[in-house]
Amino acid sequence: MATLTRYTLTCCLLLASLALLLFANNSSRLVVHNLQLEQQGRTSDIAGLPLKQNLIGEYQVSADINPGNHTRLSLRVIPDDELLALSVNGAPVSLSGFSRQALRDYNKGVVIALPQLTPNSLNYVRFTLRNQSNPAGFDLRAGAPVTATQIALALLAFALLLWALARHMPVSRAQGLLLVGSLAASVAYLSVTDSYTRTFDVYEGGGHRDYIHYLVDHHRLPLASEGWEYHQPPLYYAIAALAKSALVDTEIADDRWAQWLALWLWVVFLWASLAVLRVAFRAHRWALWLASFTVCFWPSGIVHSIRIGNDVPLYAFYALGFYFTLRWWRTGATKLLVWAAFWAAAALLTKSNALALWAVLGCLWWARTLHSGRNPLVRLYLRRRSVASLGILALFFTVAVALNLGDNIWYYLKGESSDWLLSNVSTTIHSGLKVGNEPANYLVFDLATFLQQPFISTWDDHYGRQYFWNFVFRSSLSSEFFYSGNPLQWWGIVSGVLLLLMLVGQFYFAAVSNAVLNNGQRLRCVYRALPWLLAIVFPLLLLLAYRIKVPLSCNTDFRYIYMVLVPLVYWSALAFKRRRAGLAALLAASAPAIGVLSLVWLLLLLSQG
Repeated sequence: MATLTRYTLTCCLLLASLALLLFANNSSRLVVHNLQLEQQGRTSDIAGLPLKQNLIGEYQVSADINPGNHTRLSLRVIPDDELLALSVNGAPVSLSGFSRQALRDYNKGVVIALPQLTPNSLNYVRFTLRNQSNPAGFDLRAGAPVTATQIALALLAFALLLWALARHMPVSRAQGLLLVGSLAASVAYLSVTDSYTRTFDVYEGGGHRDYIHYLVDHHRLPLASEGWEYHQPPLYYAIAALAKSALVDTEIADDRWAQWLALWLWVVFLWASLAVLRVAFRAHRWALWLASFTVCFWPSGIVHSIRIGNDVPLYAFYALGFYFTLRWWRTGATKLLVWAAFWAAAALLTKSNALALWAVLGCLWWARTLHSGRNPLVRLYLRRRSVASLGILALFFTVAVALNLGDNIWYYLKGESSDWLLSNVSTTIHSGLKVGNEPANYLVFDLATFLQQPFISTWDDHYGRQYFWNFVFRSSLSSEFFYSGNPLQWWGIVSGVLLLLMLVGQFYFAAVSNAVLNNGQRLRCVYRALPWLLAIVFPLLLLLAYRIKVPLSCNTDFRYIYMVLVPLVYWSALAFKRRRAGLAALLAASAPAIGVLSLVWLLLLLSQG
């Protein structure tokens, strides 16, 4: 009964936290009323945005907008084909500061600040557009930064979330402070980053947003072949659809709520990752602190923390699964294995990349089975427990695979899909993303390009996209995005050098440490460290197999295996456990140095607005 009460309270705290966070989003909403379309003197009402109609030539869209307590509001206007003019309460707003290309951007649109608004009242806004080929389109999104009210409500929401997580996964006080600092960095990044900026496959046809809205509107799963992301497992989209239906104001005309949901899940990932590091470094304060700092302030992590999509929930469920896997490996407790299998199944129902965690669990089960001891009675008892453990893993894995891939495989066998994993997506990808699939693409690391180019491009060979390791290493820092300005260029180059030093330091420390051990000691060390080894090997093998199966540059992005950052940081932080580690500790310091530089990167980004 006590256990049931404990978990019930945790669930209530989690739900209250999420509800309060999305209520914070509702408190600063963009409310649009009286949408009207006018062309050639004829006026008609618009049921809702986005607008998509067959219109040729000039047309006008007008709306009444309530800015709340603000006298100035930023809007993201998405025209199709072109925005020609804009007025607020009859006064024209100058568009001279925008290029024609920006005013014709029908994917991301253009962010325009509306001045001299009347607070807490309806303000009449009129857009003049031109379309040259059908259909015409128009959409409106909020582009305003995070408000003080949102931050206050979000702080309370995240406090409830951290309370819920601390009840089951303890971290140190210093780790908690680092996590709060990391959360502040993500909120600062969110204040200058809307849902269209530095994201993947959200607004493309059948993207993440369409998947969520399909569930909201139709209450059933879409066919995998009908959308870009519809082949993905359903768990994240079901959670997002339920959250949107139950907690998000229906008048909201933007997707910032989904960014807050991503940040909520990101905090779960960070907390679970810090709990994992505490299991490893509890008796070594400096190693624990430096490793935790690195994970909390890794640059691409800040970028991913607010992205809409199923990557962040994968990270959260994967980290929870690895935490319980590590504890089960150390104790053998069946209850811990059940939780490990449960979260690994949740991860697999979120994204197929979680197969790596199942490979880790399977190999660890096999290693524990072989390591049964010499006493016949003990061996018999452990063998029986091993069979029971296998049954637990098999049950959760079978259910997760069936729910994840069952429909894809069914339509593939019926001939209605071209691929059992990706459905028809692999046949519709732009040919410009294709890269070489020869041994050299995987065995060669172009060091010169890596050191000279601070960022990676999915489209241009000049930045090293042809080489697997170039793309993995570079995207681990800046993902697939470019940043303007010489300071940020230098940030990318220096961070790349530090990453290489971090990796070299791991190999150096491993070589020095193993040099003083005999074969038996080496085997025991490998056995104890097996979870940390496998947690690097299997995600990399999975990413390699994915790139070989579908040789596209974008399929080499580190974001697919971001979870591997925690074991990578673990191997660097081992050097801090030893006194007089010398060169190994100096090289390992490159990892937290990347975190320090991330703060510089963030400040530069905030200064650009």
